[in-house]
Amino acid sequence: VRLAKLYKYFSAKQSSNAPYNSNSMKAASSDSLDLFPPGSHVGAEMSDRTTKKVIVGILVMLIGIPLLQADEVAYRNKFAMMTVFESRLLLLDGIDNGEVENWEFAESLFVESTDCIDITYSGFKDGLVKEAIMPKGRARMRELRLDAMEVITVSDASLVHSMTSVFDITGRVREEAILGILLTSFVIILLGLGMVSFTKDVHNLVIVPIEHMIQLVREISENPLGKDLSLRAGDNNNKQKDDGMETTLLIRTISKIAGLMRVGFGEAGADIIGKNLNITHGTDAINLLGTGRKIHSIFGFCDVRQFTDTTECLQEEVMLFVNRIAHILHSIVVQCDGAANKNIGDAFLLTWKVNTAGKDPQQITSCVDHNYVADKALYSFVKTMIEMSKHEDFLCNFSPRALAELYERMPGYKCRIGCGLHFGWAIEGAIGSSKKIDASYISPHVNMSESLEGATKDYGVPILMSEPFYKLLSPEAAAGCRKVDS
Repeated sequence: VRLAKLYKYFSAKQSSNAPYNSNSMKAASSDSLDLFPPGSHVGAEMSDRTTKKVIVGILVMLIGIPLLQADEVAYRNKFAMMTVFESRLLLLDGIDNGEVENWEFAESLFVESTDCIDITYSGFKDGLVKEAIMPKGRARMRELRLDAMEVITVSDASLVHSMTSVFDITGRVREEAILGILLTSFVIILLGLGMVSFTKDVHNLVIVPIEHMIQLVREISENPLGKDLSLRAGDNNNKQKDDGMETTLLIRTISKIAGLMRVGFGEAGADIIGKNLNITHGTDAINLLGTGRKIHSIFGFCDVRQFTDTTECLQEEVMLFVNRIAHILHSIVVQCDGAANKNIGDAFLLTWKVNTAGKDPQQITSCVDHNYVADKALYSFVKTMIEMSKHEDFLCNFSPRALAELYERMPGYKCRIGCGLHFGWAIEGAIGSSKKIDASYISPHVNMSESLEGATKDYGVPILMSEPFYKLLSPEAAAGCRKVDS
């Protein structure tokens, strides 16, 4: 990577010195972008960490290796031999008692200060000894191995006279062996620590985020409607911060995609999300279309009154109007254990699934059997109407032009909705093709809730419910309802 950057730098320098040509500069810039795509933050971080650790490792080796190497003593032995040999050469001109004493002193000092076990003189015809006498306790040549002895020979310029010494280097050989073992152990430990350090970087920068992604996908497939599948602030293994890493970006992207799927598919699409994201049993192909699933549910249908006229007055701001109503309605429905299914412009389809536990829905007589789901559905619509009346200013917060046109066409306009509630069965699944699908419900009971909502205009009431739904209400909730038709 650095070589490529150097190449780009010098290429840019050369191009800056060349005559300017806009077309060629644009082409060169385009080619350079194609040849050198922007590097990843993960790769840059790995490169920086690796470079630092390699430098530290090399410095440690440069400091540690010399400390674990044996000292060279051969030059000291040879220097001492040269002193003795030169003293012996002085005797060639004539034997003098003083010079003999000097030679003997030098020889004895040499023997005592070194591990010499044998000295032999060659070419000397001065009548003195040709072999020195070694002190007692010194090893004998025949007792040592070949690699435990060192032989050094020094001679004069004519190569006639020479001195050969044999040294016992058993201690040095043993020391070199021990230091060699220590040096090997030091290198192994250093390489091991380097490998562990590099592996830790890979684990923290790559493996942990990938495992987090897999865990996140597994959680989404097991519970597509989970409340909190985003990044966990308390995750000690992977501190969630904006570190600029691509892996962190991928984790956040997966979390956002999961949130978008939950919002887009809703409760009816939970099985579709789970099956297609199943890591263990899933396939590579996306299978969105298939058989449905029969469920029993309460269906609530809401319609915004006078929506056509409102749309003509608000124009682009009608989206704000619809989304504000949806915000109030969906929030209350979700708090009451319901789910939003369809948003059809001026209408909304809401569902509350009823767990029949394998029983015939006609046999459900106690509110405890379905966890008061009918009461929750009725409460959701009543509370929505109350909240819309309380927050009329929020719902109708538009530009002066839109408000003027709205109140000119409909003086005293108030945002109102009509609701229909019905209980029955439906087939839950994906509707559409591989190009576009909607996770929804198919059943005459869904249409019944829409028909009930449409009848609210005829009966002049905000909420109409069917008899099957009424039978699911608790006695306290049913006491507040009245029969309008049969």
